[in-house]
Amino acid sequence: MMGRLAKSKGWRKFRRNRMALVSLALVGVYLLLAAWISVGNIVNEQVVRFEDRPMLGMLLRASTRAEVGPRELPGLGAVQDRVGRLQTIDFFVVRAERALAEASRVGASSDLTVSDVLVEQAIGERRLADRDLDVLTEQVGAVRTRLDLLGESRGRKLAIDEAVFHASRLAERVADFEALRADEQADEDELLVAQEELSLTLEEIADSIERVQDGIGADAPVVGVDPGVLLDLATEIFDAADPDDVRIDDLGAVDEIMQAAIASRPAIDTAVDGELDGLEAMLADLYPEPTGVRELSHRLKLLLGTDKQGRSILVRAVYSGKIAIQVGVVTALIAVSIGTLLGTAAAFFGGWVDHAANWLYSMVISIPYLVLLAVLAFLFLGSALEGTLIPLYTAFGLTYWTGPYRVIRGEALKIKELEYVQAATAIGFGRLYIMLRHIVPNTSHLIFINFSLLFIAAIKGEVILTFLGLGLKEGASWGLMISQSKAQVVGGFFWQLGAATFFMFVLVLAFNILTDALQDAFDPKHVA
Repeated sequence: MMGRLAKSKGWRKFRRNRMALVSLALVGVYLLLAAWISVGNIVNEQVVRFEDRPMLGMLLRASTRAEVGPRELPGLGAVQDRVGRLQTIDFFVVRAERALAEASRVGASSDLTVSDVLVEQAIGERRLADRDLDVLTEQVGAVRTRLDLLGESRGRKLAIDEAVFHASRLAERVADFEALRADEQADEDELLVAQEELSLTLEEIADSIERVQDGIGADAPVVGVDPGVLLDLATEIFDAADPDDVRIDDLGAVDEIMQAAIASRPAIDTAVDGELDGLEAMLADLYPEPTGVRELSHRLKLLLGTDKQGRSILVRAVYSGKIAIQVGVVTALIAVSIGTLLGTAAAFFGGWVDHAANWLYSMVISIPYLVLLAVLAFLFLGSALEGTLIPLYTAFGLTYWTGPYRVIRGEALKIKELEYVQAATAIGFGRLYIMLRHIVPNTSHLIFINFSLLFIAAIKGEVILTFLGLGLKEGASWGLMISQSKAQVVGGFFWQLGAATFFMFVLVLAFNILTDALQDAFDPKHVA
């Protein structure tokens, strides 16, 4: 059969379509990964444990939940900003402190050794250096001390930024106050509010400058500005009974404050960057990079960064492909089977069977399919099946059968009038036998087309229902990743959303191109 297929005109036409061949390869990769994930999890649970084998265990179910690094780590080697670098260092230091605290409690009666405890507290493939416990404790303490000092430097940098921000706002406050004071029709309450805002802005500037000076000392570029003078001026403005008594000319010193604060930024930025470089070097010595196969596994897991729980986005996105294919195949099989049997029976038997099937079809399509999907999935809330794939299979299977039903019923109405069906009836074959043996097989091209359409629809439907909270609750799926990335997108972190969307887009596009090419190549009308 395969030889005849390879020699057919349809296959030769399909092979000339390069885009279709690329799509076939992509779909094949997704299917192979899905098969490997399914088989690997079964083998891991029943035969051989893969957890300690970096590459073999990368796509296990447990790997989608494993913490492999700091939270919201950018992917593709993107450089973190200063805040991100500081959070990464702090993450590793906290884990090291926790590991050392656990190791210090290991006693002679314990079955665990200090080395076992340190391995348990590893972060992905990165583990604490194999050194004496006292040496590790001293190293971690040194990193923590420098980290705290760096936090103070960042605090000063933030205070300078605040001073610049409030100083820029002061110009707006002054302009608003002068405009109101010059307006003879201005309301007294508006003038009072503008006067209080002017005073409050001066107090905020003074507070920021004071925090900078307390942290830096006499060498600070903005030390020449006396925050006490600003506070006195703020009090004078606030206490002024008449708005005309407010001295705007005395606010000229604010320009000097802003210029001095801006001038101090590069020096502090350079100091912070130098401290971060030093801390990262100490951290690399404390948590050495893995080597060999573990290094490859480590780099792959962090290729697309981590989510807000520190889990590998790449691992979750690839594993979600297995869930998507599983949902697509099962849903398409259920929906196509229901639609094919109902459509064929309605057309072949007619009468009350046709009326009942048409009534059911009309009732289902009269309800917006998203609403119907949500209602059917909602029925499982609070049950033992909530959060599993069963509600999705049920919702999709009881909703998507209407498409196959309509087209297959129309095709079956034509086929049952053909001569070979009439001959089979005349010979005496049973009606059920004729329907299953002669009518259903001759609608196979429509079954295939509807299967491909429903496969894609189920994948997109799973994303929608999971996003609405009616799909998977735990584990990994593209819908779950997109749902969990809502808060991250607001903060400018798009790696999880981008990974889920990209992997879903590639599969859907490749499958659509492939099915169109197969239909074009093997449909008798197109081949002729």
